[in-house]
Amino acid sequence: MADESYAALFADIGQDYDAALSQATTDVDGVTHWRDVVFAHFIGLRPLLMQVSVPRAAAPPPMVLYIHGGGWAIGSPVVTNPIYRRIDFLGKMIRAGFAVARISYRLSGEGAFPTQLHDCKSAVRFLRNRASQFGVDPTRFAAMGDSAGGHLAAMVGLTGERAELEGEVGDAQGSSAVQAVVDWFGPTNLLAMRAQAIPGAMTSQDDADSFESRIVGGPIQINREATKRASPLYYVSASAPPFHIQHGTHDRLVPLKQSEDLHAALLAAGVGSRLHIVRGADHCFWGVPDDGVAERDIAFLKQVFGG
Repeated sequence: MADESYAALFADIGQDYDAALSQATTDVDGVTHWRDVVFAHFIGLRPLLMQVSVPRAAAPPPMVLYIHGGGWAIGSPVVTNPIYRRIDFLGKMIRAGFAVARISYRLSGEGAFPTQLHDCKSAVRFLRNRASQFGVDPTRFAAMGDSAGGHLAAMVGLTGERAELEGEVGDAQGSSAVQAVVDWFGPTNLLAMRAQAIPGAMTSQDDADSFESRIVGGPIQINREATKRASPLYYVSASAPPFHIQHGTHDRLVPLKQSEDLHAALLAAGVGSRLHIVRGADHCFWGVPDDGVAERDIAFLKQVFGG
């Protein structure tokens, strides 16, 4: 009896990780929002959350999985900045008919690569496995990110067929492959970042306490094989989905050459890739007015997904 009563007690006081799935709200524009949805949880660590927004549509819309930046060390799905508020890229995507899921992932202080990739892939599987509940098309998924998030979006896109990188986080079953990638100034070859830096740029990437070294788990030039494993450039293959890359000429944090090299490698592999260079722009497109950044991404996704 005691064991049965404890079982009943723990069943009633246990955390209901699925509660947010039944608490959707719809705004005046017909967009349905699910907030603070738990897609993975761990013992001793914070749960991973996502915010999902799905516009009203005649047919299930494509899903854009947005991965935030912050050097793999800071940030969250809901953190923004004045530049991004002005560009309003996620709002524009929703109004253009795309569903958007903003996801969290474990930061470098919580685990080295491929921890973050495992989390992002888990989010893809979670959404795809519940596509009918969210009302989205499971065959049309895109990964999008900026800076460190751009790196992770590229990694998701380039490793859809790599079983050894799937991880066992959250929903372990189902495909984590995406059909398109939108990459804003993401690092692609961590070993080359310092050498490619423009005059006046940050050149601390090789330091032991840099963002890049933290994500690898040690100084990148000493841990070269681990650094290659964390660099999207080394995963390019003919099976990759189409890419749309945007990067500023004056980026002092992630050199433009990082995107140029990825773009060239994708084209050499026969993969559809577009690189738009934003003249005069620093990191996060700082220093220039919005020149249609979001609109270019939307046009690309509409071409890939139709409509």
